[in-house]
Amino acid sequence: MDDKKSSEGNSERISHLNEILGDVVSDASELIKNLYWGVKTYLFFGLIAILFGVEEVVSNIDLLQERLYIPLSVGGCLLFAGAAQIVQYFRLRRKYSRLFEIQADLKRSAEN
Repeated sequence: MDDKKSSEGNSERISHLNEILGDVVSDASELIKNLYWGVKTYLFFGLIAILFGVEEVVSNIDLLQERLYIPLSVGGCLLFAGAAQIVQYFRLRRKYSRLFEIQADLKRSAEN
């Protein structure tokens, strides 16, 4: 009895997965575009965080002599977070580079 319920539940899940995968396949081009721009935002926000970190450290460098390290710690955290974002960008770009190349080829062939 439990095997029958389990089998029905599995076939229902498989049916739902097939519907979802059908949507993914039909919207693959749009999905890849969104993924591409999502990966690009890692680079953008990483650079912004590094710029804010540098600005924080440079503008508060005189506080170092007064032994007030909190603004410098904030700047250091921003620098680290920016670097981590940029590393993530390069990791994701390398991981999905094949998809991005295929999308670019499809776009070029559609334009011709």
